[in-house]
Amino acid sequence: MKRVIIQSCLNICMYFLSAALISSINEQIRFFDNDPVQGTGFNLTLELPLVLPLIFIIVILTVMGYLNRTNKESTFSEWSVGMTEFSDQDEREEVITGKATRVAYTTLLTSLTVSMIPFSMYTRFPEWLPNFPFYAIATVLSLGTFSYMAAWIYHYKQ
Repeated sequence: MKRVIIQSCLNICMYFLSAALISSINEQIRFFDNDPVQGTGFNLTLELPLVLPLIFIIVILTVMGYLNRTNKESTFSEWSVGMTEFSDQDEREEVITGKATRVAYTTLLTSLTVSMIPFSMYTRFPEWLPNFPFYAIATVLSLGTFSYMAAWIYHYKQ
């Protein structure tokens, strides 16, 4: 259970850090589009406070996933192409994963449907929230991941 909680929380952090990084890059591109003459031309700057935590989380997820793999005989290359979230230890965990996946799927469908409303308004006023799509996608992914984690914990404790 601890593995699912840690991976889910780190994935949620990674979604929002990625959204912040992409929105930062988007701001730089928009600035260049608005005034391409100013400065020395197109210059892309990656912000260290966004890149370092993102790299750190990716490394932690990779190391943690490899150390907690179910098949200890598998090499890193064999392990890296698999889905660590769905590596179940026994039949009980397979059932729990199935139930949690159904909850996450339902949550994703619902949140995508609900997010259509703000997206329809966004096309009329993009200057108010210029980076809204990136954070909306991160929110939808986070809701799915959080519901998976919550359902997994709920069914694990039963």
